[in-house]
Amino acid sequence: MFLFTTPQSRDAQPANPVVNAIRQGAEKTGAGFDYLLKTAQRESALEPDAKAKTSSATGLFQFIEQTWLSMVKQEGPKQGLSQYADAISSDNGGRLSVSDPATRDKILQLRNDPQVAAVMAGALTQKNRDQLATSLGRQPQAGELYMAHVLGARGASDLIRAAASDPNRVAARDFPEAAAANRSIFYDKAGRARSVQEVYGVLAASHAGTQLAAAATTTQAAQGDTPVAEVAVGLRPERARGLVGLFSTGGSREPVSRAVANLWTTPAQGGTRPASAEGAERYYPRARQGDAAASTASDAGKAVTSPLPPSRPNELSGTAAARRGPLDLSSFMSQRTRV
Repeated sequence: MFLFTTPQSRDAQPANPVVNAIRQGAEKTGAGFDYLLKTAQRESALEPDAKAKTSSATGLFQFIEQTWLSMVKQEGPKQGLSQYADAISSDNGGRLSVSDPATRDKILQLRNDPQVAAVMAGALTQKNRDQLATSLGRQPQAGELYMAHVLGARGASDLIRAAASDPNRVAARDFPEAAAANRSIFYDKAGRARSVQEVYGVLAASHAGTQLAAAATTTQAAQGDTPVAEVAVGLRPERARGLVGLFSTGGSREPVSRAVANLWTTPAQGGTRPASAEGAERYYPRARQGDAAASTASDAGKAVTSPLPPSRPNELSGTAAARRGPLDLSSFMSQRTRV
């Protein structure tokens, strides 16, 4: 138990390089670490080389080729990838391509690099947030941002609007390509096509309660303020009970057991004081009043008598225990019979 042993220091525990890469990506782009981590967990189970079977999606965040090329083209110069960004070109229809096959392969292989993938995912998150905020007229929720990660910002906006205006509409009809690549989202286990409202619920539930951005925390840290962390529910003052009281100054002041509490009260003549005695009268250890008086009257150089432990409560004394007699466990015993 941690009450009696010293737990291993967090610094001594091996760090997860993938989680560290996601944290660094969040810090560089301003995206929420919690959001990026949960997205990577859902998309790839934190496997950097994860590969989808139904599309070109690859890496921690399952970037498809066109989305990845777009992000490298936009964000590459900021991350020291100007050479790769310059190699990406766009045709009249907006489709991105790389003329040199070897260079194209290197650019796409960067999806398996946790650090590069996390930075690109953070940048894409911020981009999707701005586009959704403009389209919806409000800030998107975490689940809605994840919809943009799966469907693109425009697709997420269409899904959100459809869920509000025509909730029973079959989602796969509006998003056939996404439905083919993500059947578990657009179809239930029986193969029934989900409605836009149901698809919205599935995607929103995956990121429920997720922190979107670390902007507020970053601002506080820059100002030298210590961010206030939310107190765990079990440690709230009104919830403090039992051992929780060891870590909380609030909550119940009643003893767990009066018999145990009486062990730590000042002994009185003829027994022990009740557990409701004032806190000033409780002690461990403390000398009896007679010992204290004797100590006061003694010389300064005279050794002080060691304090005595509290008296045992009557209900726990040997006489009371003997009066009850030994426990009869015969009713709990079962005899084995031979066949």
